[in-house]
Amino acid sequence: MQRYTRTEPVMKRYIILLIMSQCILSCAHVISDDFRSKAVQDVSFHQLIRNTDAYMHGLFIFGGIIVETKNTTEGTEIEVLQNPLDRLGHVTDSDISEGRFIIRSQEYLDPLIYRKEREITVAGILTGSRKRPLGEIEYTYPVFDAEDIYLFKEERYYPYPYLYPYGYDQFYYPPFYYPYNPFWYRPYMYP
Repeated sequence: MQRYTRTEPVMKRYIILLIMSQCILSCAHVISDDFRSKAVQDVSFHQLIRNTDAYMHGLFIFGGIIVETKNTTEGTEIEVLQNPLDRLGHVTDSDISEGRFIIRSQEYLDPLIYRKEREITVAGILTGSRKRPLGEIEYTYPVFDAEDIYLFKEERYYPYPYLYPYGYDQFYYPPFYYPYNPFWYRPYMYP
C-alpha cells in the first residue's frame, strides 16, 4: 500500500508557482512601466523625422543598432540606426530602418561597452535635432535625452554548439577506442 504524504501536493504547488513566475518575468518589456505609460505611442519614427518640431519634449521609445558612441564634456552621445521593435522592446529586423537618431546621456557610458553593432532600446525625451555629415550628404538627426537605456547582451555563436565552445571539430580527432570494449565511441553529429 502506497502512503500519500501531505507535503507532495504542497511541493507541486510551489513548483507550479515557480514555473509560472518565471514565465511571467521572462515576458517583461525592457523599458520600465513608468516610462512606457508616459511615452507617445501613435507616432512612427518616420513621422517624427518629418516634423520634429511638432513632437518636441515628448517621451518616445525607440531602439536599434549602435553606430557610434562619443564622450563629450556634457556626457555621452550615442548614434543609433533605428530598427523596428516588438512588443517587448527587442529589435525585430536589423535590415529595416527609417533613419538614425542621437541619444544624449548625462552620465559616462563607456564606448567599449556601448560599442558599434550592439542592440539598444531607449526611452528618451525629444529635445531637438542636429545636422551632421553622413557620407556625402548632410543628415538631420533627432536628438533625445535618455531617460531609460537598455543595452542587450551580445549573443555568442559557436560553430559547434554541441562541443566545446572553442570550436573543435569532432571529426578532427580519431574516434575513441577502448581496448577492453569492442565498440568505438563516436560523438553523434547533430543537424
